[in-house]
Amino acid sequence: MDKRVVFDFEIEFTNGGGIQGQDFRLDIQSDSISDEELADFIVNDLNLLMVGKVSILNKKYIEENHKRIASPPFSDPRFIDLSHVIFDGLITYKGLPAPIICDYLSREKSKANYEEGTEFQIGKIEMVTNTGTYIDCPFHRFEHGKDLSEVELDAFANLDAVTVFVPDVLSIGAEYFKNLDLRNKAVMVRTDWSKNWNTDQYFENHPFLSLDAAEYLRDCKVKLVGIDSHNIDDTRGKSRPVHTTLLGSEILIVEHLCNLDKLPKENYQFSAVPPKFKGAGTFPVRAFATLQ
Repeated sequence: MDKRVVFDFEIEFTNGGGIQGQDFRLDIQSDSISDEELADFIVNDLNLLMVGKVSILNKKYIEENHKRIASPPFSDPRFIDLSHVIFDGLITYKGLPAPIICDYLSREKSKANYEEGTEFQIGKIEMVTNTGTYIDCPFHRFEHGKDLSEVELDAFANLDAVTVFVPDVLSIGAEYFKNLDLRNKAVMVRTDWSKNWNTDQYFENHPFLSLDAAEYLRDCKVKLVGIDSHNIDDTRGKSRPVHTTLLGSEILIVEHLCNLDKLPKENYQFSAVPPKFKGAGTFPVRAFATLQ
């Protein structure tokens, strides 16, 4: 037996009129689903335009055999999330402290400040900037390089992108990027090393780019390079030639990506936008791809 939600709905249109539905049934993969997610699903599933207020009524959950296979109502197939979840205690890089995520003001304590039935949570996060999936700007490597506040939005968002799949290779050389259209694009280096995320294996013998690969990408005038590995450089030594080469040419770097196996080879856009901090060259991002 499988989980289903049964509900009625009423939809008002901004140009007048409306429609209703009774005893609508939808297969779900979890124990519950919000009214907002159901409303979005109905609007998208019926291809409705000019939609105003959507009311979900008489919602209940039942168990019965599936009769209809539906896409998750909360998932837009145009977007692919490429970021790891950051949680309290996560170790992204050995030797760096894990984030501390807690309440600054809890919901319970906030009740004293508001009328009955009103409460808020104000969170507090303490972390180093190299946490989770993050982006590197020139300031991360160079004292006088551009920091997060100085890099323009067009370097972070809606970049035409290509995926280069390099499985089971430790040192990824320039030869893997030959015969590709790379100019002004974000290059996603897929190694599938992200399968080891949050394990001890993630930190050891991870794939990385060689110096000649970095120089080739620089010479091809790429805009950004991302990788689903622990570091874009070889961390077994103390030199960081890939960071030096790319950031020295104002080519941004995104490390610790995931889900690159879900990307096409080309014809999509990549975005990884950090907050606008002054005096910081690295920060976590919600990296994602937009399919065309």
